Amino acid sequence: MAEQQMYGVTHCEPCEECVREEWQFVADGELRWEAYDACTRYVLQACDRGRGVPPRWIRERILAREGSVHLAVGGPDGVPIALLRRVYGLSIAEVVAARGTGYRATPVEARYLKSSTP
Repeated sequence: MAEQQMYGVTHCEPCEECVREEWQFVADGELRWEAYDACTRYVLQACDRGRGVPPRWIRERILAREGSVHLAVGGPDGVPIALLRRVYGLSIAEVVAARGTGYRATPVEARYLKSSTP
């Protein structure tokens, strides 16, 4: 599960001056993520970061911007089931579904999962 630390929270209506960025990376062998929101009109800034898979709303924006990578699950060429469960915290039912159809990962998650496979 993701470890999350919030550095600031602001609430403003989105406007044309709002800047919203989010990204993932691997540091020290761990998945990490950061999100940044700023608005020059209202002089507001918010920064959020954590370890592991980002919260759903951040991950969905990364997927929308960067696309997804379809990963096979299990078998000789797929991501190990135990690794998938550890990284994403999937239930047995979710793993069974992913075993049949594959799993949609962000490009950074796909590289991390593939590099973590023996």
